[in-house]
Amino acid sequence: MSRYIFIVSLLLLFSCKEQNKQTDHPAYHNPTVQAFTDSIQINRDVPQFYFLRAEALSNLQMDSLALIDVLKAAQLDSSNAQYLYTIGYLNLQLDKPEAAIKALKKNLDLLPGNVNTRLLLSKAYIANNNTEAALEETNKVLAAAPNHPGALFGMAQIKAAQKDTAAAIALAKQLLVADKNNYSASYQLADWYKAQGNAAAVAQYQYTFALDTMDVNPLFEIGEFYEQQKQWELAKQAYKACFVKDLDFTDAYLQMGKILYQQDSTEKALRQFNIAISTAPNSAEAYLHKGLSFQKLNLKDSAVAALNQALVFDHQLQAAKDALKKLK
Repeated sequence: MSRYIFIVSLLLLFSCKEQNKQTDHPAYHNPTVQAFTDSIQINRDVPQFYFLRAEALSNLQMDSLALIDVLKAAQLDSSNAQYLYTIGYLNLQLDKPEAAIKALKKNLDLLPGNVNTRLLLSKAYIANNNTEAALEETNKVLAAAPNHPGALFGMAQIKAAQKDTAAAIALAKQLLVADKNNYSASYQLADWYKAQGNAAAVAQYQYTFALDTMDVNPLFEIGEFYEQQKQWELAKQAYKACFVKDLDFTDAYLQMGKILYQQDSTEKALRQFNIAISTAPNSAEAYLHKGLSFQKLNLKDSAVAALNQALVFDHQLQAAKDALKKLK
């Protein structure tokens, strides 16, 4: 009997270790996240620990992992409206509008007068191709506050979803006349110009950046606009402007590297991917392109190592799997 108990105990021990191995992720041990991971290890029944770790993970652009933690927090405290709002927000970020709608409606059951939740719910309906429901939620806000900037902005987004881009642009311009510092309206207007291939996008993104010089994303969008126009040198200049303003802007290094890779400047591209990794050590995409660069340089062992590292950070990264198959 004692031997049987010993064997069962061993099996349970190995099972727990394997489970921990499967649920662990390198991002949990990032310096900005580690403290929350440690707190969870000490006490797994405190919802706030999971929520705080989710915030830290989201700041690292690890929204899938962040969502897992917020769902756990909500499981432990199902009446917390903040958790439900965050679940809705993250699902929307992850292109899961139906799940977002479900969470945000639960939030409104708890806090019916929450305007921010109602406007985010409208946005989720737009993402779910239900502009009628989005319009209904937006009109509820406008009925209480006819000039509410967020609701007017939401109406512009509804017009865009209905393919009436001209009306959407007109509403965004109207918002900016009333409030020239409306960052969201300025950014969205630039995006609509960009979608049209309208060169006015560049000036609008520059204006948007001037509203908040701590956010380099509008400058990055200029690079993407020039890429769409196949103006590669202007795109590279735009991406260079990004990391001149923010040395840790990972995506700018990645896009610069991709252009250089396409231009057969593979060694220069590799340098950009290495810098990207230095700014975001958990970036599966950076390791993927590093591996592809090594592959192009006929450095098989280095390519395999980089591609395997990409899969450490994203087990489902099909491009890395395909590249590894070609190297066998």
